[in-house]
Amino acid sequence: MLPTCSWLALGVALLLPQNAAGQLRWSDLVITMGGSVERYTGNFSAVTVAVIDSTDHATAAVGEFGVRGGLILMEGERRGLTLALDGGVRQAAAMGFTLRDYAPREWVGSSALQFVQTLGSWATGYLRGGVDARAVRDRPPMPLFMQPGYTTLSGDATLVTRSFDGVAFDLIADIESADYHALRFVPQLDLLDRRAAGLELGARWGGQPSTIRFFGGVRWSQYEHQGSFDVDDPFRRDRTVRVGLGWTHMGRVIAQVGLDGTLNRSNSNRPEYDAISVSASLTTPLPGQLTLNLLGLLTAKSYVNESSFARLVPGEEADNASIAYAELVRPIRANLDGGIRLGWTRAETDIGDAYYQRFGLSFLFNYRPNER
Repeated sequence: MLPTCSWLALGVALLLPQNAAGQLRWSDLVITMGGSVERYTGNFSAVTVAVIDSTDHATAAVGEFGVRGGLILMEGERRGLTLALDGGVRQAAAMGFTLRDYAPREWVGSSALQFVQTLGSWATGYLRGGVDARAVRDRPPMPLFMQPGYTTLSGDATLVTRSFDGVAFDLIADIESADYHALRFVPQLDLLDRRAAGLELGARWGGQPSTIRFFGGVRWSQYEHQGSFDVDDPFRRDRTVRVGLGWTHMGRVIAQVGLDGTLNRSNSNRPEYDAISVSASLTTPLPGQLTLNLLGLLTAKSYVNESSFARLVPGEEADNASIAYAELVRPIRANLDGGIRLGWTRAETDIGDAYYQRFGLSFLFNYRPNER
């Protein structure tokens, strides 16, 4: 289920008239509707013995509905308070399995409260607390991978300085608690529960229209339900180091290029891995009121220690995914646009070193009720 606070705040805000809300107002409220056709491939027979309906390929027709936006609760010259909301549902009809067809439904939602405070003339501080939730019904077997249901609580504090001799610094500290929803017939999902904390330091050069940011960070994670096979240190604990470099250009054409490296080490040698990612994105106007959006993310990941049995990993397949899509968007009315997207994904499942591929063609409509 979605976070109750997200639906409550969303419903109240939608019903509030403009003059009664006072300072309460929406920032970029967007309602999205659409559908897609998706093709999944992957041979998982070696790691899904318990799921006898696994197959090498499956097809799904998907319909989706979502709402996102920011609710400005307080806005001043030196401080502000915003509630960000994002929620939706995807209903699929999946075919290609041996025993039966599946009709998985995914509910996703997130809410985050952020406070911003200017600290004199030298820095700006941010405090954020958030809830993310996900629920899945009729979750299909491989290769139509759907991340299992979970609830995540998170918080972070960020400090961003002004530019000193052309360099601005930022420091981010965050904590997270993730609880995966284990089902009666998939109790191993409890193994993915984790507690984590991290620090990241970044430095940014340049200004408009282009900036370069270098960052480095470390993260500590604890999996209280996963054993380490070490009698003196029985539960899995990970230490993750990330470094990266990114370039951003903001103008008529918006472009970003990034390089990111990750080293994960653990008291359990099963999940230790090295990964490197290269990303690029481009948004540019085209003739005929068209906008082209391109995204590419290529990730190479290798486990440090070979293992003859399946390894559970944190379950966030996007952490080590390769993604590519091209999207064309065109305005239909002043507050309505439509788009078509062709996408590809190769990502790890919640079984270590087991990957699936997804090819999808989507049609999406974005409606902004506050714009006229």
